[in-house]
Parts: sequence; structure tokens; C-alpha cells
Amino acid sequence: MITYIYKKVAVRVASLLFPLSTFLVSACVDDINVGNAFLEKAPGVDVNVDTVFSKAEYTRNFLWSAYGQIYCTYTSGNMMNGAPIDVLSDSYHCYVGWGGPKQSYYPGGLTEDAQDTDNGNFMGKFSYSTKALGQDAGGRVSIYETVRKCWQLIENIDRVPDMTETEKSCLRGEAYTIMASRYYDAFRNFGGLCLVKKAFAVGEDFFDGRSTAWQTVEFIDSLIQCAINEPGYRWSVPDADIGQWSGRLTRASARALRAKVWMFAASPLFNNSEPYMRYTKTPTGLESEYHVWFGKEDPTLWSRCLQYCNDFFDDNAANGNYYQLVQPETQDEGGYRMAYRRAYRYRNTANRHEKIFDAQPTQYLSDEVVNGSRVNHWGWGWAGFCLDCFRQGGATPTNELMECFGMQDGRNFPYMDLYGAGKNPNGVDIFADRDPRLYETMVVPRPSFPSAVVGDYNGFTYIDTWYHGAMRTAPDQFGSEGNDDVASGYRKFKWMLDYSNDKMNDEYVGVSYIRLAEMYLIRAEARAETGDLRGALDDIAVVRNRVGLGRLETMNPELNLTSNKENLIDEILRERNCEIGGECGDRVYDMIRRMRQDIFTKPLHEIVIYRLDENGNRMTEGDTNWDPSTPWPKFEYEKPQIVNGARRWWDPGYWTNKWYLDPVSRVEIQKGYGLTQNPGW
Repeated sequence: MITYIYKKVAVRVASLLFPLSTFLVSACVDDINVGNAFLEKAPGVDVNVDTVFSKAEYTRNFLWSAYGQIYCTYTSGNMMNGAPIDVLSDSYHCYVGWGGPKQSYYPGGLTEDAQDTDNGNFMGKFSYSTKALGQDAGGRVSIYETVRKCWQLIENIDRVPDMTETEKSCLRGEAYTIMASRYYDAFRNFGGLCLVKKAFAVGEDFFDGRSTAWQTVEFIDSLIQCAINEPGYRWSVPDADIGQWSGRLTRASARALRAKVWMFAASPLFNNSEPYMRYTKTPTGLESEYHVWFGKEDPTLWSRCLQYCNDFFDDNAANGNYYQLVQPETQDEGGYRMAYRRAYRYRNTANRHEKIFDAQPTQYLSDEVVNGSRVNHWGWGWAGFCLDCFRQGGATPTNELMECFGMQDGRNFPYMDLYGAGKNPNGVDIFADRDPRLYETMVVPRPSFPSAVVGDYNGFTYIDTWYHGAMRTAPDQFGSEGNDDVASGYRKFKWMLDYSNDKMNDEYVGVSYIRLAEMYLIRAEARAETGDLRGALDDIAVVRNRVGLGRLETMNPELNLTSNKENLIDEILRERNCEIGGECGDRVYDMIRRMRQDIFTKPLHEIVIYRLDENGNRMTEGDTNWDPSTPWPKFEYEKPQIVNGARRWWDPGYWTNKWYLDPVSRVEIQKGYGLTQNPGW
């Protein structure tokens, strides 16, 4: 049993806890409007609790507004001034000066004062309590706004006259799951939280101060259990309803979230013999440390995570294995790539339902067409964020990400010694015969494309991102500032496909919060941590088999993965990056929960690819385009260290463990309801 010291600090609603306190503490819910003419009320007519729960249609729409607040790193409100959270990992880098990472994180300038807003542009990776200034309802939303909506529904849904008891139970389950996800989002960024356990009215006690990290994770778990216990909460959306309700949360969503929560909780950040960092400023002592530390290392937490994984898989089996990995139609690169693309990008393909918990489930509303154009519910819009961010170098893949992907036969990347002049005398193409997920993640030099994947790439029949190649927007300025989507030598492909607008606006794109492939990898990690290394390798093999990769331990015998737990954990993290990297910020949070200072502080690299002429000399002048009627060229490779936006973490002696968690907003601390600052800030 983990013990802790805890001091209660009661705060009344009237203390105006939040900048949006008028909405949060009153019975009025005028701000629940969503979509076109919500509740069909005339301008100036109040929409209150009585109204919302007077009709089933109104109640459903109220819940849909909470759905729209589920975390997704690719919506405008959840980006760091135009850059997704992935650019804090080793996989992507932000090159543009206006991006939040280059203004706050990279120079080491993030402060408790700038945590929530900075001149209307959010600089932190997650907001404690507020929307960013200038953002509308599609922007960054306080977790507590979502929490209040969910409690309001849970407490009032029995009043709805024209709704069956089964549907009421189902909607309660969805509300509990949404609420748990929002608390989990905040937990992995801040540690212990202030917990709201009901919808409060004016004059009632609001918070009991900041809860410990342990109390917080147990509270999240209790919300998930409440969801699971709802008798009407279905395991899946019936096939007949998929067209309209794809993306709705289910009991499967709750079970999967439970496993993911305990994976984070069991990891070394909180579950350790020592806190990740001691307090050096007031407040001091164990009372504050328990806000960011469980008080000891408890290996049974991994057993708990494993049990919740098994609960998911057992329940799935009992329901006909409804959730399955999308499988390739053909055993070749095109088949593997399309299977993977259907898994991460689309919902419900070929009767295989891989997505368990969608990050942007309200996208099902995008079938609505107004004035001949499809309505987009992504804030700035899917195309908008892509074009503004990625095309300008706001999130460009690193060479480290490229090396993360192994070979098509299942070997890890073997070419570490081929960088530099004269280092590739045999003309090895380091991009050939690779893990098919590499080609779905980033744009690398290729002579052709599988017809099953794409006929061409935005008009190009081959990819020439080498020095002076046609695809370079700034051919002499690798690592340049702005307007250079190949600033690192690579271009992002995942989500983007060929960068054409029709791929952004006319195709449904769904970002997963959790999909089935991750459930296998969570269980693999839990099995490894509990001593079942072979079971962990079996789970990894299921995921890798989808794209034709050989077993990890067989193809990489030098790693001794059947006996070396540390190496296996490293490989699981690498596999997670290859499979779900760039989806919902998981690579960043993997680095955080595993306390991977070694990865955070390791300088990252670009790539410069030089085409060689017939004499083996680098082509550095003029047009270096390739004639497709001739053999594919040979190349040499350099991997210079990134200097544009070099991160202070890379400077010797600069790193401190305070960076594992974000600072709590000073404004919130000064309101006096029991918040404490995280150590080091």
C-alpha cells in the first residue's frame, strides 16, 4: 500500500477558480452551443440545465460538445503555436521561428507565467486550465470545462423524458470515459491534480486542494470503472450505425484507456524509489513531493497494467473479437502500406475495427455539406494546420526517426557507418527494402511508388529530395528557416500523403487516441516488466507481422531479447515509435514516463543526400534531377547536427529533470485553492 501525506484545502465556487468561471460555476450552460443553432433557440434566449435535459436531442448534442474537447495534438488549440507536440521528441523538429517550441521549449524559456497563454499564442504543450487567448471553442479547452459538462450530464440525464434507460446508461458511460481521458491528459503533464467529483453550484465547496499523484491515478481509475459498470455501455457501435456514429466511445474505449493510464502510472516517472526531482523552493517536504511521486517503487503496478490489458483482450474475445488489426490484402509493399494506412488514418476498413478511442470523434459530422463545401470540425481545419505547419518546416522528421525503422526482413537499421564522404563505396541505398511504415511516415528518395499506394507524389513519379533535387523548396538551404518542408532533408508523409488539398478535405482522417496495435504494445511492455519476455515478443510480433516484418528476436539475435529485459524495453519503445509515432504525442510521453534523459539530451540530426555522377563524384552544381530511363543513381549521405533551433537540453550540464513535467500556471497557484508548483520551476 502506498502511503502519503495529504492536506485538504477547501475552496468555494465563489472564489472564481477559472478565467471561465462564469461558465464553470453557474447553472447556466449558454456556452454549450455547438454546430448550427444548437437547441434551436432564438438569439438572447437562455439555454440552461432544464432546457438541455428536457429533450433527448438536446442532451445528445450537449455530450457531443464534450466529445469535441477530447485531446488531439493536431488541432489548432492543442498545438504549440503551430507545432504539434511531436517536435519535443527525437522524431521531429520545428524549424520555424514563430513556432512555440522555438520560442519557449528549445531555448529553455518556458516559465510558469507563460504556461497558459503568451500574447494569444500558447507556448506550453498542455494547458492547465484555460483556452489560449484569442481561440474560440475549437481552441485549447480547460479540462475542467469538459469535466463539468460530463458531471452535468451524469447527474441530470435521468431527467430526459424521451430517452430509453439503455441510452441513458450508454451516454453516462461515454461521459465517464471522456472525463477520465481529460484527467489522464493533465496527469501525464502535471502529476497530481485538483479533483472535481460532481457538478458544483455557487457557494459549494469546490476543491480539496491538489491531490497526490496516487490519489489522482486512483480517481481516474474510478471514473473508468464507473463507465465499465454502466449496463447500457456497449462494447462496440453496431455495424448498422457505423455510418452515422463511427467514433463513439464504447466500453472497449474505457478498458483500453484503463490499460494506458496504468502503463503511465507504472512507469519510473512516478513509480520509483526516489522522486524524479526534489523540491528546492517552497513549498518543501514530502507533502509536495507526493504530488509528483507515489512515495516508493511498487512493481505490482505493472501486474495491474497487465491485468487491465488482459481484461480488454478477454472482453474483446467474448464479443467476437470485434476489434482486429487491419490486415494487408497482398503480401508486398503496397499491401503492407495500405493496411498500415487504413489502421492509423481511417476508421472501420474492410470490416476490421482497429480504432478503439478516437482523438477527434466529432469528425463524423464532416459529412455535412453547406454551400457546396464539406463542413470541417477541426478548428482551423485539417488542411489548414497541415499547410501552415508542415509545409513551412513546423514539424520535420529527423534522421533519428528514419533510423528508428528497420529493414523489410525485420533487422534493425544496419547502416550507421555509411555517413560521410567516401563512406559508401558500394553505393548502398539506405532507403531501399525498409520497414514499409517508414514510407508511410516520411518522404525519402524512391525511384517509384507501389500502384496500390499512390500513382504519383503530387505530380512526381519519383522522389528526389537530394541536394538540388526538384522536390527541395530551398535546394541550397538545408535546415533553413521557414517555407522549407524538407528542412531536415525529409518531408512528413503520415497524414499528409501527397500534400494535395483533396487528400486533406475530401477524405475522412481520424487520429487515434488508442488503437488496437497500441494495446498489443502496452501488453508487451507490461509482460516484459513482469518477467514474461517471450510473451512480450509474441505481442510485438503480432504488430510487426501486419507489415511483413520478421520476429524481432530472430532477426536481431545480438540483442538477446529473450533474456535481456532492458534491451527489450528499448525495442518496445522503438516499436511504439514506428507504429504509433506522430499520432497523439505518444513518443514524447514515452520519453517522459520512462525518464529518458539520454534521449532528450542527445543532439539530433538532419540528412543531406548527394547524388553521385558516373565517376562517383558528388553532384553539387546545377540541376541534379534523375532521368527515369536510366538506372537509379548512387548516393552519399551526411548527417549534420541540427543547428536551427538547437535545443538547450543538448548543452552539456543544462538538463534538469524539471522538464519531465510542465510548470503549473502561476496565475492558478495565486488563486489560493491549494495548487503547488512542480519541482524545479
